[in-house]
Amino acid sequence: MSPLVIGHRGAPTHLAENTLASFRLAFRLGADAVETDLVMSRDGVLVLSHDPELSRTTDVPFRPEFAERRTRKVIDGRLVEGWFVDDFTLAELHTLRTSPAGDRLATFDELLLLVAQESARFGRRFGLHVELKHPSYFASVGLPMAGKVIGTLRDHGVDEPGHGLWLQSFDESFVRTLSPMTRLPLVQLLDVGRPFTCHRVAAYADAIGPARRMVLEGDRRSTGLVAQAHRAGLQVFAWTMRGGVEQARAFFAAGVDGIFSDDPSVAVEARQILAPIG
Repeated sequence: MSPLVIGHRGAPTHLAENTLASFRLAFRLGADAVETDLVMSRDGVLVLSHDPELSRTTDVPFRPEFAERRTRKVIDGRLVEGWFVDDFTLAELHTLRTSPAGDRLATFDELLLLVAQESARFGRRFGLHVELKHPSYFASVGLPMAGKVIGTLRDHGVDEPGHGLWLQSFDESFVRTLSPMTRLPLVQLLDVGRPFTCHRVAAYADAIGPARRMVLEGDRRSTGLVAQAHRAGLQVFAWTMRGGVEQARAFFAAGVDGIFSDDPSVAVEARQILAPIG
């Protein structure tokens, strides 16, 4: 089976990340699936945003009516200052505009509908990789994510395997919590320096999502991690490819089951010319 090309937050090389337009473009560029990030509004709605703090991706710093919402919070041990998604209702979030495109923030419901519509339009089932961001933080402010996500997937009829849908997080305890709650495949995201063993992860997840430096040394030579994961029965989805075709070919040569790419067209081109790299 060919490795998957997964549009990382859509196609952010071309359009603003985590917007519906960016996800549509990723599918047009040939992505097999897209990856999104979920956070939660004050009224408990799942919203598409990589950051719980909104100033990087929206115009909230320039909105005087929300000036008093600027604050500081500790999120996963890090002090962050700005405007936070859980201090806004969905209606308030919808008045903000993303940078630079000027779209409004989208909800998880809207993305699930879009994936279904685009699958019907193209005549193929598109997949979706869902990263739950900072679940421990959101639980601490009364916004538990696990039940909400699974309930939303159930409402859309995609809460069982076979829909190309994966749930993922860096938070190991959260992934372990999800494991008995759903039959959907789970991905343990990993970053450099985090201790783990593939066999330990295989006890509660179906795949690992390692940073690209964990898969390739210098973007060329395999570290052997993919082979270790496969021996443990885990799939491997590497993040995030921002280079050219040669970098993508190196990922594929290393044996990954999929790569997250900011420009899916580059990864698609590389996959089409799969060949040993000298």
